[in-house]
Amino acid sequence: MKTVKIEFSKYESVNFLWPELIEDYGFDKARKIISQAIDLQKMNGTKNITMPIIFSGTGGLALVPIKILEKENFKISYKDKQVLIFNLKRKSFQILNEAN
Repeated sequence: MKTVKIEFSKYESVNFLWPELIEDYGFDKARKIISQAIDLQKMNGTKNITMPIIFSGTGGLALVPIKILEKENFKISYKDKQVLIFNLKRKSFQILNEAN
């Protein structure tokens, strides 16, 4: 398992990463990536401790401890089926609430 250290305080909260994911992969594939991230959380995550993260440039998935986000002073109210979309190159992220 590879560990990547991310200082979230250096990244900007945006609202365009989900539309970009759709543009890059198509709607069905983007929804599938979100679904896979939520499945990863269900299988390997811990409720209220981890959150799934999608790297928008690659579609890669990982889990991130919520404490890291809280430590960086992000005002999040974590809910089930919530995913963090992250873009390293653009230094931006978006928290997405999956709709059923």
